[in-house]
Amino acid sequence: MTKTEFLQILREELDGRVPYSVIQENLNYYNSYIDGETAKGRPELQVIEELGGPRIIARTIVDATLDTEDRPDGFQSYGGREEYDGAAKRTAQKQYTEYGDGQKRSVHYVDFSKWYVRLLAGLAGFVVIFLLITLFMGILGLAGWILSVVWPVLLVLLVIWFMKGPRR
Repeated sequence: MTKTEFLQILREELDGRVPYSVIQENLNYYNSYIDGETAKGRPELQVIEELGGPRIIARTIVDATLDTEDRPDGFQSYGGREEYDGAAKRTAQKQYTEYGDGQKRSVHYVDFSKWYVRLLAGLAGFVVIFLLITLFMGILGLAGWILSVVWPVLLVLLVIWFMKGPRR
């Protein structure tokens, strides 16, 4: 495998899974590393074989990116799995935070990484939009019904006004 193939596979594996800046940073790093090692006289093929497969490296980069504060999904990270479990236990024990006004409030974050949560959110959005459209059309229908009742009365009043003539 050549350096170009290695970097291309690495880019394809990282694309869409980590921020663009992380992709560029890692591509620049591995490009300069391979160039540096070949400048020392080592064969390019040997350097690339020692690095390992670009897919494994990409998986490591994705996992490392998800464990940092700059997560691409917008959530904050608690560190490693052990720290996360400990934070979850502390959160479960202390569900409410007391504020200055004496009220206790809690915050719940919805994890949209699961397919069924995204499906439910989409269905909820669809139902809300459907209800808003139905309400709007109902108001238009009510206005149409009122106009159908009032229109003949307005027509009769207009005819009477024309027959009497405008008052001066």
